[in-house]
Amino acid sequence: MTSTSESSLHAHTMPDLLQASASLSPSNASISKGSFSTDVSIEAAGLDTVYRRHGRVDLVPMPSDSPSDPLNWPAWRKNLLLGIVAAHAMQGPFSAGKLIPRSPTGATPADELNSDKGMVIPAFTDFSQDFNISLNKAAYLISVPILFLGIFPILWSPISERIGRRPVYLISALVSAACAFAGAYCTSYNTLMVTRIFQAIFICPPQSTGACTVSEMFFEHERGRKMGVWTLLVTIGALAAPLVVGYLVELKGWRTEFYLLAAIHLTIFFLHLFFGPETLYPERSLPSKELEQEKCEAPQSEIKWYDQYIGFRIYSKEPFHVREILRPFAMIVRPVVVLPSLAYAITCAYTSVLMSVLVPSIFGEIFHLTSGQVGLQFIALTVGAVIGELLAGRGSDMLVNWRTKRAGGKRLPEYRLLLAYPGFIFSFIGLIVWGVQLQNATPGVWNVTPDIGSGIALFGLQLVTTVCATYSIESYVPETKDVSAFIVLTRQIFAFIAPFYLPIPFASWGNARAAGLFASLIGLATFMVLACQIWGPAMRRWKTLKNCCR
Repeated sequence: MTSTSESSLHAHTMPDLLQASASLSPSNASISKGSFSTDVSIEAAGLDTVYRRHGRVDLVPMPSDSPSDPLNWPAWRKNLLLGIVAAHAMQGPFSAGKLIPRSPTGATPADELNSDKGMVIPAFTDFSQDFNISLNKAAYLISVPILFLGIFPILWSPISERIGRRPVYLISALVSAACAFAGAYCTSYNTLMVTRIFQAIFICPPQSTGACTVSEMFFEHERGRKMGVWTLLVTIGALAAPLVVGYLVELKGWRTEFYLLAAIHLTIFFLHLFFGPETLYPERSLPSKELEQEKCEAPQSEIKWYDQYIGFRIYSKEPFHVREILRPFAMIVRPVVVLPSLAYAITCAYTSVLMSVLVPSIFGEIFHLTSGQVGLQFIALTVGAVIGELLAGRGSDMLVNWRTKRAGGKRLPEYRLLLAYPGFIFSFIGLIVWGVQLQNATPGVWNVTPDIGSGIALFGLQLVTTVCATYSIESYVPETKDVSAFIVLTRQIFAFIAPFYLPIPFASWGNARAAGLFASLIGLATFMVLACQIWGPAMRRWKTLKNCCR
C-alpha cells in the first residue's frame, strides 16, 4: 500500500515538467519548481504529443503518449462513460428507495398507524396484505438492502483491481437486472427479501469503483466537476425513486416497480457493453520514458480501439487477502478521510434521508396526499440537488485552481473546503424552514413552502457532498478505492440507522422543534470540516497513521 508521503508525492510533486504553463508554445517553456527555473524544450522532454493533444503540459497525473490511455480519450467518450457510471451508481439508492406501496382506495399514508409506538409510518399496505406481515416487518425491505449497499462495495473493490472495472460493471448490471425481475414474481416475504439483498449486493460496485473510474479518466484540475456528477446521481437516486414510481405504484401496484427496475438495469448493461471501455490502465508511464522504450515496444498505432471493449485480461494474480477487505476500515485513523466522511454522512442523514423517510408520512398526515402526490414532493429535493451541483463541482474546481495560482503553483486539497461552509449553512436553513412551515401548515391545504425548504436543504447537501468526497479522495489519490469505499460505508451506516429513530422526535416534539434538533447536529458537523481546513496538511504527515494504513 502506498504511504501518505507517496500519495502526496504522486499528486503534488511530480517531475518539474508538470509545472509547465498551459500557455507555453510547443517549442519552448519555462518550467519552475520552488526556486528552480530553467528553459526546457517540450520536444526534448518528450511532451510534444501531450501538448498537441491537450493544449497544455501542466497535467496531473501526466498522461502517456498512448491513445489507449483513458486520460487521452476524446472528451465525448470520457463524459459518456462518466454519465453511464454515474447512472449506474444512482441505481443503488434508487432501488433501495423505490418501494412506495400503494395506499388502499381512499386511504392516505397517515391512515396507517403503529398503535404500539404511537407514530405514523409509511403505507406498506400492499406488502402487508400480500405477504400477511406487519407494516414494521415490511419496512425491512428497504432498511436491510441499505445496509448491504454500504458493506459490499468493500468486497467489489479488490475484485475490480484484478479483472478491471468493465467486467465488474457488466456483471453488476446484468445480475441486478435478473434479481429485480425475479422480485416481481415473488409470492412470499422471504423470497422477496432474498432478491432484494442480492440485488443490493450486485448493484453496489459503482458506488466505490465509480470514484476510481473518474480518477482514471480525468485530470486533477477538473476532478471536482466530474466527481460531482457521480456524487449528484448518488444523492438524487433515493429522491428520484418516489418521484418516478409514485403514480406507477398507485395505478398498477408494487410489482411494476421491479419490472421498471429490471428494464433500467438491463439498459445500463447494454450501455456498458457498447459504450463503456476499460479504464484501468496500469501501464501508464511518463512520455519521456516512453521515448526511450519506443524501439523495444510495439507501436501504439497497432492498438485497436475495440480491444478495450472485447478484450479481457487479468490485471493482478495476487491471491485475495483479508487485509484488502479491512483496508477501507483503516481509513478511520486518517482524520482527513474520517472527518469529512462523518460531516457528509451526518448532513445526508438529516436532510436527504430524513426527508425521504418523513415526507410520505408527514405530508400524507397533514395534506392528505396519495402516493402519487407524495412522489411529486420530491421534485423540489431533486431540483435543489441539481442546482447545488452546478455550483459545487465547477465552483470548487475554479476555487482550487485560483488559490493554486495565488500560492505559486502549490496545490493543497484544503483549498476546496471553503465551499463546504455555505453548504452546511443552506442545509441548516432549509431543514429549519421545512420543519417550521410544516408545523404552521393548515391541515388539508397543501402549500409549497415546505418544499422550498427541502430544496434549499438539498442544495446545501450537494455542496457538502461534492466538496467532502473530492477532498478526501484528493488527499490519498492512489488509495481512491479504499477512501471511496469508506465514504460509502459511513453514509450507508447512517442511512440504515437513522430511519429507526428519526420519526420519534417528530411525533413527540412536533415538526419545528425536531427539525431544529437535527439542524443543530448539521451545525456541529461543520466543525469537522473546519478541523481539516486548519490541521489537514499536518494530519496527512502523521507517521503513525501512514504505517497503520499500509
